[in-house]
Amino acid sequence: MGTLARRLAPAAALGGLALVIVGVLDPALAANSSPSAGDVGGFVPTDATTQQNTTQQESPASASCDTAETVTGPIITTRWGPVQVAATIAGDTLCESHAVVWPTGDRQSRQISAYAVPELDAQAAEQGVMLDGVSGATYTTEGYRESLQQLLDSL
Repeated sequence: MGTLARRLAPAAALGGLALVIVGVLDPALAANSSPSAGDVGGFVPTDATTQQNTTQQESPASASCDTAETVTGPIITTRWGPVQVAATIAGDTLCESHAVVWPTGDRQSRQISAYAVPELDAQAAEQGVMLDGVSGATYTTEGYRESLQQLLDSL
């Protein structure tokens, strides 16, 4: 019995650790506790998840996002690689933002970008340029923020 417990303990510990890591790194599981939709630079960000789930009751913001245009920001060179953002904008409403270029120069950059870029996209849709950022992806966050800001400034 002691041998079985000794063999199962590491597996149980690794399984628990895997659940913690997935819970922290998976943006779909991590709930944003402070959805603040501040007006940034004249652009009012919309919540992309709310926009997708409002099939019964269409809000004015989602109606204007149906006729939005997509604009691409400049490429910002960071220490670990380039970052470029594209945004869907309708009038003065930021409907959606997503990275089109991100650091992929080495294995670590690809790993960081894999979890940071979706989180930055989600934050920008909710908060605009004043996004919180992603811990461990400081340079990517700053490049994302700067590309989005320059994109909005150019309109």
